[in-house]
Amino acid sequence: MKKTAAVIYFALSVAVSFARAPKKPQDVFAYRVFEEAVVAFDAGLYGNALQLANKAKDLRNAEAEYETSVLENALSPRAVKRVGTDFRDVLAVLGERDEYEAIAIINRYLRRFGQDYFSRSVDRMVSWIKEKAVYPEADFLIGRIYQLEGEFDIALDFYERARKESAYLDIPEELFDILYAMADLAKQQKKDEVYEQTLLLILDNDPNFKDEVLLMALVRTIDYDTEKHVERFFMLFRCEPHHSLRALYELGNIYERNGEAEQALKCAALGTIEAFTHILGSLDERDASFSYTDYGAFLRQTARYADIVEWGSRMHVWDLMFQFAGRVAARGDTVFARTLYAIMAESMPDAYWREEAANRLRSISNQ
Repeated sequence: MKKTAAVIYFALSVAVSFARAPKKPQDVFAYRVFEEAVVAFDAGLYGNALQLANKAKDLRNAEAEYETSVLENALSPRAVKRVGTDFRDVLAVLGERDEYEAIAIINRYLRRFGQDYFSRSVDRMVSWIKEKAVYPEADFLIGRIYQLEGEFDIALDFYERARKESAYLDIPEELFDILYAMADLAKQQKKDEVYEQTLLLILDNDPNFKDEVLLMALVRTIDYDTEKHVERFFMLFRCEPHHSLRALYELGNIYERNGEAEQALKCAALGTIEAFTHILGSLDERDASFSYTDYGAFLRQTARYADIVEWGSRMHVWDLMFQFAGRVAARGDTVFARTLYAIMAESMPDAYWREEAANRLRSISNQ
């Protein structure tokens, strides 16, 4: 009797286990449905886009559940546990046990992220996949839909969810799209504190902005207040931008409005150097014979490339450089500022800012 009961219990346990095992997702994948959602959004079909984005989220959750189940089942036998968690050892024993689907899942993520991303531990990968049920891209798209519909608080909730889940973005740099959307929404709602804090979140990813030694070195060079130190400024410093040019521009404007002159100057100085460094790299790639000699020649070389000039306008680069000169002048370093205005009046790639610099040069010369 006891033996019969044990057999029945075992059979029921197996049946329950199989009943609870997640089903393998069919041919419809989450990323394909999300692509359809983006197409619908771009076409202005916001209802369809919302429906498809939510479907993509459900599919992503199902995919994560299935992959977790496959890996946990493949990794649970003692023979597998005995070799530890190193990917090479685990993949070898899984190959001996014909666990081809588990191997395919592991290799897919290793190709994309590498072993170090998971601390060289298959257990860490499994934990990551469990959390990967989230779909920040879909949350971001849903937030954009609600913002267009005027549901700003709901939009912000989805943006914040996407930001918190940004470790699972397929393209990590999309975090900055999310943060800038949050900043734009705060600005639109006139939530000044949230707007400023979101810009600071963006700049938290820029090591240059957090390097107080660098920022003070920029200011010290300006404070020499000589013509020579204008060229020295652009010869000394190279700082690659980290998706932060727009944030530096907008945060500098906030600081200026709030009367925080030195912070505003630091934003303009760093933004100018980051934009300068980025453009200089592009010029070097396009013309092997070009080498930096002076700021005016750099601006004239830049003017040869319409796409760089357009990028500079879109990213507020020319405005930022003009602001830089203005904030230097406001600090009292008039020789440095006058030299900048003279160079920009002659060589700025954008005609509007050439004229503005010429006007400002005449004004500052008459003081």
